[in-house]
Order: sequence, then C-alpha cells, then structure tokens
Amino acid sequence: MHTLIVCGGTPPTKKLLEREVNEAELVIGADSGGYALLGYGFTPDLVIGDMDSFAYTNHEGINILEDPDQETNDLEKALEYVLKKGAKTCTVLGTLGKRIDHTMKNLSVFCRYWDRFDSIVFRDDYGDTILTRSPYEPELPVGTKISFFPVGAPVEEFTSTDVLYPLTNSTLEFGGQDGTSNEITGPHMKITFKEGFLGVFIGNGEKMKKG
Repeated sequence: MHTLIVCGGTPPTKKLLEREVNEAELVIGADSGGYALLGYGFTPDLVIGDMDSFAYTNHEGINILEDPDQETNDLEKALEYVLKKGAKTCTVLGTLGKRIDHTMKNLSVFCRYWDRFDSIVFRDDYGDTILTRSPYEPELPVGTKISFFPVGAPVEEFTSTDVLYPLTNSTLEFGGQDGTSNEITGPHMKITFKEGFLGVFIGNGEKMKKG
C-alpha cells in the first residue's frame, strides 16, 4: 500500500499535493499538516498527532487520532500508524522548511524509519530527499541537480562518477567536506561508499526546473 503523509513544514503547492493525493491509497495529515490538505480542498483519511497545532472544530467529519505522547513527534506517530495499516511505500510532504529544529528532528526520524519501508521519500517542490546504501546508481537525466550529504556518521571512501564534481575515496562529514550542489553529467552516474547510508537530494521538482 502506498501512503501520503503531510507534515506542518513549508506546505507543497496545490499541483504537487493533488498529484500525491491521487497516487496514495491512504492520506494522513500529521497534526498541522492537515491544514495543507484542507486548505486545498482535500479531505485526509486521518489527522494524527498531539493536536497542539490542529484546531479541527470547524471541519466536521474529519477523522482525528489524538496521541499526546511527547516522546514522539507527529511524523513518528503518522509513520507508526501507516506501518500498522500495512504501508509499503510512503511519500512525505511538508517535512522541511520553517523551524530548523523541526526539520532536523524530521531528518532524524527519517533515519530510524527508512528501512522499514520498501520506499520512503521526503518530497517538496524542489525535489526528493532520500537515504540510500552503497552502491547508488539512479537512472536520472543528465543535467539533474543532485547533492550528497552524511546523515549521522561520516560517509567514508565516498566515490562518485558521471557528476560535475567527482570525488574519489573521500570522507563526507558535517563540518568538513560535503557533496552539495552537484550535477549529473553522464548516463552512468554511480556512487559508492564504505558502509552506512547516505543522504541524497535530487533536484527534480517544479521549482528547480523553473530556476
């Protein structure tokens, strides 16, 4: 089952949200993420969270699941819910932007949940953010903007080919070298690294194309 979760960060455009709603079998608003759905005229199957940000009294018929647990954030609550419902793939909107502490927390949650799905992606109007193990060999068009970043531990023995700024046996780490703002230059882009997982941003969103 494919699911869509909308969080309370920078909201997606209506075009992106409509496309994702139409592709999902289960649509969840994570607390204030429910506003993005309702604001564009979409009714979520459920709004879940501690309900500190979603005032639903003016939206009759909205299914609400209040979970006051303060040890988990609203994204965690939503991910646990869709997993229990049998979700195999998940697209998450509204995870980035606005408060940086919320963004960092959502990235931390991403690290803990990504291997529990066949596929999970953080998506916005700029592109997709994913996590991957080595090797990473996507089939993406030449010219695609792409960035690589360490999540958690440093990424050692990082090697990249068919990109504008290739690296060989490098170490990516916060406060040191990174792999942001790169570009695919050939049909056989490949990334390898020693162990763990790598964060990847793929600039395939409408706002990147317009830029």
